[in-house]
Amino acid sequence: MNLEQQGRGFYVPLEMLAIARGVYLAHQEDPANFPGLLDNGKEMAYKRTSHDLARRIATKANIVEGNEELGKAVELESTETMETLHALFTSLLVEIPGRRNQPNWFGVHIYPFVGELIHYDAVERRIKQSDASSKKSVKKRKQASKVAAGINAPSIERYLFRDGGSWAYKVLRTDPDPDRKKATRQGLHDLVQDSGTPLGKLAKALSAHDFDYDEAPMEGSDAGIKLHEDLSPWPDLLREGIHNIVTRIVTVPRAKRTESLMHWVPYCLARHQLHLARMKLGAIDRESILLDFGNEASPLRRESQKHLIGFRNDIVNAINVQAREMIDEVEAEGDESKKHRYEKFTKEAGSAVASPRAFFSETLAAVGALNATAGRRHFTMKPPMLEGLVSATLPQGTEMEFDQLCELLYKKYGLVVENKVAAVSPLAHEVDPSVLDHNGKAFREKLAAIGLLTQYSDATSMVQGGPR
Repeated sequence: MNLEQQGRGFYVPLEMLAIARGVYLAHQEDPANFPGLLDNGKEMAYKRTSHDLARRIATKANIVEGNEELGKAVELESTETMETLHALFTSLLVEIPGRRNQPNWFGVHIYPFVGELIHYDAVERRIKQSDASSKKSVKKRKQASKVAAGINAPSIERYLFRDGGSWAYKVLRTDPDPDRKKATRQGLHDLVQDSGTPLGKLAKALSAHDFDYDEAPMEGSDAGIKLHEDLSPWPDLLREGIHNIVTRIVTVPRAKRTESLMHWVPYCLARHQLHLARMKLGAIDRESILLDFGNEASPLRRESQKHLIGFRNDIVNAINVQAREMIDEVEAEGDESKKHRYEKFTKEAGSAVASPRAFFSETLAAVGALNATAGRRHFTMKPPMLEGLVSATLPQGTEMEFDQLCELLYKKYGLVVENKVAAVSPLAHEVDPSVLDHNGKAFREKLAAIGLLTQYSDATSMVQGGPR
């Protein structure tokens, strides 16, 4: 699995949902028991949708070229309809923190609020009419009739999807708990199926005019992706969290469930990466993470910043150690080409190690588990990430006292937010108890502000799994 900077953050759940949606499309003729979805077979058959037209509309890329029939029907670049569609799909694009410029159409993705909006990755390829004409499929013949020789045209290919979503989907489909897996399958199916809403119908109508699409299901395989469940608790924490999120079909709107999923999935993968790195370096305890909910600099914030730097270094050092072990193996085999390939991973600087390190911190920053994408950063939880965390932690229909929640967050995820928890963690002597007590109050206020906490008395505060 490639944990590279390019596939950071929201691209992880976008890929996971694209696979799930593709499985749904490949089996929608017989939807009775959601066949195929989370099936634990060796191969996965799924259809990919590019949504290249909707994305080109959103970025005002050239739309008519290669799609003359649609251009004539709607007079795309001059009508009020076009401006309306542009405004709509611009508002539906996934926000990627840290971007300075508007990317090309294939660099933007549509937020999967309904199943019909879910799509796979795509790029822009230079296609010659002779190449298109040589294809025998109906789709390629239609394309050939619209393509002027030598133009750039959309092509469904992996660009920003880098296997993180494939890892998450494999984690779900290999769930050893049959009851949990069945409930997760039903909840996930509700998110990726056709919604039949006006927005869904519009998205489906536009996708019918996409330049590239799968006529038949594509056979995919995740056999090369290792879960490392024996080394890390995060695969099962991902399963449990997704189950708690997607099974709130009756009580939580689809958009809110999707938003929680979009934040929880990449968070779990980043924490999984860190845990494996620390295990490689011989760490005997699970990492504790100080969450800072204060509004100003404090000793707690400085410790949180220091821990982030240390964790980023752990990832680099673990890659260095693994690379040296692999070099020793190939030297014994006499394979010089592999040796040279692995040597770049033994260095403490350079893109080979910088990209996986950036995946960790930029993924956390994207979902709101860090305060910023650059500069002096520390661990925290912004409202959408906090909602996703609580929704993933508390099963449907349950609530918990505030102090119990703090204990549970530490027990399950190593998250430290207040003094009582810190007293039993390795951080006991690093931050003054009064500072942690103040941080705990700020955390309580944050939960209340987003509708997750109800204060019944001075002594009783209850946290729910979703806003009321």
